[in-house]
Amino acid sequence: MHDRDRERTRRRLLDAAFVEFAAHGIAGARMERIARIARCSAGLAYNYYGGKDELFDAVQSDVAGATALEFDVLDLPGYAGRLYDLQHQHPELARLATWQRLERRSPVSRTADVEAIRSAQESGLVSSRFPAEQVLQLVLAVASMWAAAPSSSDHGVRRRTVEDAVRRLVEP
Repeated sequence: MHDRDRERTRRRLLDAAFVEFAAHGIAGARMERIARIARCSAGLAYNYYGGKDELFDAVQSDVAGATALEFDVLDLPGYAGRLYDLQHQHPELARLATWQRLERRSPVSRTADVEAIRSAQESGLVSSRFPAEQVLQLVLAVASMWAAAPSSSDHGVRRRTVEDAVRRLVEP
């Protein structure tokens, strides 16, 4: 029973931290608010995660696992479309990613994706107009460019635009 209580507390802390970090970023987030939302003490939150940075990392890891989209180097337009859909349905994910880019010096590692793009470029399946690292960043940027836009009936048009832009970017 004790382990389940610990796991429930961890889950409540992660869920509360996700909301707090998406709204306020790392610098603006407060452990006291996170603990209050999670219905535990701030001391317990520090006990579980050490501090804000460690808790942010845990949230990022949790989100990455829960929202993982299959990265298909042979269908980068489809990947971008799925990423756009995910961020359209859950704009807080885009906000969390934005805080990551703004407040952390090192980006989230996507070495395997870069290597897959590089290999596809060497095989002539993906354009080599840009280095693989830049191709990945451009795909992510195009997929995310409307993440902060209000929900509207233009979703289908925007999704097709994302896919078409990425298709034109990566076609050999």
